Amino acid sequence: MNNKKPKPSTFDNVFRTIAQKMPFMMVALINEVFDKNYPDNVKYTQLRNEFLTEEGKIITDSIFMIKNKYYHIECQSNPDSTMEVRMIEYDFLIAHEHARKEKGTYVINFPESAVLYLRHKKNTPDNLKVIVNMPNGESFDYNTKVIKAQNYTKDEIFQKKLLILVPFYLMRYESMFSRIDTDSKKRVSFLKECEDLRIRLEKEVGKKEALYADLISMIIKVSDHLLEEHKAVKKGVKDIMGGKVLELSSEKLIKKGRAEGRAEGRAEGRAEGRAEEKNEITNNIKNNLKKQHPDWDEARIEAETEMLIKAI
Repeated sequence: MNNKKPKPSTFDNVFRTIAQKMPFMMVALINEVFDKNYPDNVKYTQLRNEFLTEEGKIITDSIFMIKNKYYHIECQSNPDSTMEVRMIEYDFLIAHEHARKEKGTYVINFPESAVLYLRHKKNTPDNLKVIVNMPNGESFDYNTKVIKAQNYTKDEIFQKKLLILVPFYLMRYESMFSRIDTDSKKRVSFLKECEDLRIRLEKEVGKKEALYADLISMIIKVSDHLLEEHKAVKKGVKDIMGGKVLELSSEKLIKKGRAEGRAEGRAEGRAEGRAEEKNEITNNIKNNLKKQHPDWDEARIEAETEMLIKAI
C-alpha cells in the first residue's frame, strides 16, 4: 500500500495557510469536531507539523495543543482510500514527538484527530476505522472523525463561527457551473448567493478589516481555481467579492504602514533602504492592528502582520 501523502491542491494550500497564519480560526473548528467549548480567546499552542522519516519529510496540516490536549486535523479535497492508515501514521508521529517519561516509563498521548473533506460522496463514511491487531492477540478499532464541509449550510457556518469553511463554500456548486455559466437566470441567482455570503462575512467580522480582506482573497483564490473554464461566472464572483474595484483592507494597512514608515524616515533624515523600509512598515502595521484589535494577543498580531507583509 502506498501511503505517501498526495501533492497538496489549491484547496489544501488555502486550508494550510489559514491553519498556519490565522490559527485562531481553528478553535471554532476544534469545538465543532471534538465537541469542545473553548472560548475564542483560549490560549493555544501551534505545534511543529514537519516530521522526518526514512521515506522523507512528512508535513501535516494542523496540530494544536489546548489545555494539555492535542488536536490534529487534516484537510483533503476528496476522499482518499489510504487516509485511514495515513492518519494512524501521522498521529503516532505526533504522539512520539511529545513522549515523556513518568516514573521511569515512557507515556505517549495520541491526539484527537479528524479529516476535513471539502468534497464527499454519498458513501463517504462519517468515521474512518482501522482494526489494529496486537501481537498478544488483542485488537482495537482506531477511529478518525470525518468532517464534511459541504454538509454545513451557510447559516450553520456563521452561527458556529466556522469561518475557516467560508473560502470553500462555493465548492458545493461545482457540478452546476457549466449550466450557471450559460444560463443567465441561474447565473444571477448564483451571484446573489455570492453577494449574500460576502455580506454575511462582512457583518460577522465587523471591524476586523484585515481578517475580512484575507478571507475575501481566499474566496477569490478558490473560486478562480474552480471557475477557470467558466469565464462569465468567474468575472461575476470577482466583481462581487471586490476583485475589480475594492481596495482590500490589508492593502490599506500595508500602504498606511509604508507611508508612515517613509514619513518617519524622512523626519529622521536617514536613507530608506528596502530593509529599513520593511522594518518600518512592519512596525506600523503592528501598531495599526493593535489599535484596531485591542483584544488580540501578540501571537495573533505577529501572524496577521506576517501575512500582510507577504502580500507586499
